[in-house]
Amino acid sequence: MEKSHSYVLMIIVIAFLISLSTNMWSCGPVQIEGLFLVDGSSSIGSSDANDSNNIFSYSFTLYNSGSNDIYITTIEPVLSQSPYIVSSQDSLRQEINKLVVSGSYVIVEGTIELTGNVSKEEIMNLEPIVHVNVSSTETIPYFNY
Repeated sequence: MEKSHSYVLMIIVIAFLISLSTNMWSCGPVQIEGLFLVDGSSSIGSSDANDSNNIFSYSFTLYNSGSNDIYITTIEPVLSQSPYIVSSQDSLRQEINKLVVSGSYVIVEGTIELTGNVSKEEIMNLEPIVHVNVSSTETIPYFNY
């Protein structure tokens, strides 16, 4: 009986020491650098061109947290699969062609056309943008030797 208590105590001490050693070698949270969506807003209203359709307007901010500048060529919100979305995926692609220096941001705005026969409850639950595709070009220095 005394021997089994010793084994249990030894296992507990070893487990405690292992947990201490993994915490001691941990480097903590890793800072990820690059473009981040840091802010966004949206609203829904009626279309001026077609009174039977609604417009989902969006605006979001992309922040460059990295140490390198990023040249953004295009931004394309990817739509969810919803029967209420009239806009095509291709119509949302925006040519940005802007250098976003380290520590700065770019604001992207656009609209998505929705059908007019959407109830308020369906509008409240509708999340038309799944994610955002960003195309960028990296500029590297050229050295003459």
